[in-house]
Amino acid sequence: MGKLKFVEQIHRSHFVAIAVTLVALLFVPLTADASDFGSENLQDGMEHEHVEKLQELLVEAEYLSADNASGVFDSTTQDAVSSYQESKGLLVDGIAGPQTLSALYSLEKGDENTLVEHLQSDLQAFGYFGSTVDGVFGSLTEEAVKGFQTDAGLSADGVAGPKTFSAMMTFSPTATTEQETATSEEPEQETASASTEEATATESQSSNASSSPEGTTIQMEATAYTAYCDGCSGITATGIDLRNDPHANVVAVDPNVIPLGSRVYVEGYGEAIAGDTGGAINGNKIDLHVPTREEALNFGRQTVSVTILN
Repeated sequence: MGKLKFVEQIHRSHFVAIAVTLVALLFVPLTADASDFGSENLQDGMEHEHVEKLQELLVEAEYLSADNASGVFDSTTQDAVSSYQESKGLLVDGIAGPQTLSALYSLEKGDENTLVEHLQSDLQAFGYFGSTVDGVFGSLTEEAVKGFQTDAGLSADGVAGPKTFSAMMTFSPTATTEQETATSEEPEQETASASTEEATATESQSSNASSSPEGTTIQMEATAYTAYCDGCSGITATGIDLRNDPHANVVAVDPNVIPLGSRVYVEGYGEAIAGDTGGAINGNKIDLHVPTREEALNFGRQTVSVTILN
């Protein structure tokens, strides 16, 4: 009762402000919410509330001591981010970008923020999300996440957590979803003769490597990849260390079409070395190495002209 008497003695103009403050304190979230983050990458040297929220998540996940949660993105925080990324199969760069933040938070139905926008963009690039990228995690986004999780061999719970974002690091953009297959079946039947001619042409081009001599230009289906993925060493089939040279122009090819070690010129990419192979790179397909996962996703799938220089 002593507190109530004290409050009654306070000037009426101050009472509302005190009440609002008390309510805010009572209902303040104990853990960070995805909406607490902006669209920028959090990295070494930054100092603001977004870093504080990141550190809360790292402390909760037991990658950072509470004593080091100072609101400053220092070397300790950077090491914690890197450790988290490595343990979850994410790109290890010590920078808390959309994928790292989303994995820490685990996006789910009902969320509405810039992190969801990035998730929708990724799902759209893989062919699972055909709606508007609006940052709202609704039923369509949930179904897209479940579809991706199913094809990636994960439990399809519709929650985009660490395993989902790790799978996105290694998932090939050329993978055909059930939706894409269903859409393409009927046209393929209607143009069977055209498909046969195309297949015959492809077979003749890939029948032997020597049939693609210096100066030959081939139309190829191009995708992009990075050296950082779950289980990847960053070393190509020919021994090139892409992690030591993230800007190296190296392409993965089918050696039956373009011999390993060849110099090639790729439209829109420039001169490169055919220094790698890939399980999904068969026939007239080529995979272009780029520095970051975001660049790989933005590249998507394109048809490009590839000229063999030697």
